[in-house]
Amino acid sequence: MKHQKAIIYDHHRLFSDSFSCIMERSDLFQSIQSFFDDKELVQHIISESPEPTVLFIDFIMDDAYSLFLINETRRLNRNLKVVVVSGISSPSLIKTIISYRPHGFISKSSGFDEIIKCLKKIEDGQFYLCPEIQNVLTNYEKIEKIPFTSRELQILQLFAQGFSIDKTAELVHLSRHTIVSHRRKMMKKAGCKSIIELLAFSHKHGLI
Repeated sequence: MKHQKAIIYDHHRLFSDSFSCIMERSDLFQSIQSFFDDKELVQHIISESPEPTVLFIDFIMDDAYSLFLINETRRLNRNLKVVVVSGISSPSLIKTIISYRPHGFISKSSGFDEIIKCLKKIEDGQFYLCPEIQNVLTNYEKIEKIPFTSRELQILQLFAQGFSIDKTAELVHLSRHTIVSHRRKMMKKAGCKSIIELLAFSHKHGLI
């Protein structure tokens, strides 16, 4: 990995700074950069040459999930390897994240040895799932993937924070009609008849 770059994207600065320091001391990468804003991250990837890079990205951000960034960043840099680093323990969410095909998935409770194992697997062209995450899935044999898209998850998170349809539309730069349509589709997917039922369903499955 010494010829590659690493990017760390996490809204928790203490974790991001600590993770960056560990990676710098390991001397695994040519360079390491940290980002806390999705627009700055995307702009950096656009401005940089499409060279091999490993992106360590958290799943839950301040007001949304980062799933939409996985596809967006890979679209911008086809040589990008995405490693999700998260502390979530919801089997449904884990399955949803895996369906976005990251190159690796590490728990925030993992040790540095798991990072090394993950990078070696990625170098060999294989997907890596750390033992902590694998154990969660093993304990839940009958789990269905959450039916929501990354955009719907983002909107759902805003609904859970009490934002109105109009405010949600403003925050995600969509029309009010589109937000209503997304809400209707989510309710249908979850088999819910009201927004209250939808939020209860989401809370039960660890989405909010």
